Amino acid sequence: MKRILFMAAFTAALIGCNKEEGPGGTSILTGNVSVADHENGDHEVTEVYFTPGLEIEHGEYWILNTPEGYTQFYIYYDNPDWVSPADPGLEGRTGLAVSFQYSDSNIEIAMATEEALLAGAGDHFDILRSGDILTITNTKAGYTPDADNVTTPFELNTDQQGQASNIGAFAPAVDEKVYIQYGDKTVYGDVVRTGGSGEYEFTNLTKGNYTVYAISKDTTAIDATVLVEMDVEIADNKSTVTVPEIEILR
Repeated sequence: MKRILFMAAFTAALIGCNKEEGPGGTSILTGNVSVADHENGDHEVTEVYFTPGLEIEHGEYWILNTPEGYTQFYIYYDNPDWVSPADPGLEGRTGLAVSFQYSDSNIEIAMATEEALLAGAGDHFDILRSGDILTITNTKAGYTPDADNVTTPFELNTDQQGQASNIGAFAPAVDEKVYIQYGDKTVYGDVVRTGGSGEYEFTNLTKGNYTVYAISKDTTAIDATVLVEMDVEIADNKSTVTVPEIEILR
């Protein structure tokens, strides 16, 4: 009798050690995260030193550039006492007219140029004036050909060369947090960390729609982050679904 009771107790203990199904279900989401270093691009900064109106000829101009894909400009000087057109009409560029008199001081020429730039290209440049000097900063980062004084007597200096951003090679993201959301992305679930090869998995899931995401550097703003999301569906119980690879920047 004692032997029978012992065997019954031993069997019950074995059953109690069996892993039970989790509260969510029996399916798994698995995937990998890779990461690359990102270096922000530089904004071109140009300094322009102006001369008095007496040193400027009607129709003289200089060119100001932006990164490829954006509007390029030329700035020309129009003395209203002349009847001939001042605009050189450079193809592929937007012209900005600056009205001037030969009696204008170098500061007045700088002020008139600043007004023309703000009116016609204010979305492309941040402008700071100090006396007869304009410091013009491109609002877009990226490689930018240097400004050129062309026919004007102004002195132009590239204070900072525009450069494009750079993304390094992607490698497995180790010990990176990965998050999961359920259904319509209003319910937050678990968070796990990646292993040595960037791998992760979420277990005990039921059939349904999920969003898996990691946090990445936002390349469009300073000190900002963005979510890199992957939407996935579990259609069957006791299934393993592979999430598309998540690539993040840091």
